[in-house]
Amino acid sequence: MEYTPSYQINVQKRDVIVRFRRELVDRETLGRFLDYLELESIRRRSQLTEEQASKLANEINKAVWENLKKAFLEG
Repeated sequence: MEYTPSYQINVQKRDVIVRFRRELVDRETLGRFLDYLELESIRRRSQLTEEQASKLANEINKAVWENLKKAFLEG
């Protein structure tokens, strides 16, 4: 028995075209998968060191807390 994949992949210059039956995956799952692919692409190209990424995350956490602390402390 011959296996027939449920998808087709075509590469055309800078584009990748993936075709599959709509029943294979729901729209939300597909969106999350595409978000994951985009984030992985960004991560692969990133020049950030682990230390720089940690520092950036701490700065973001501090900024978010500054914006939200009133809501939590005034209750």
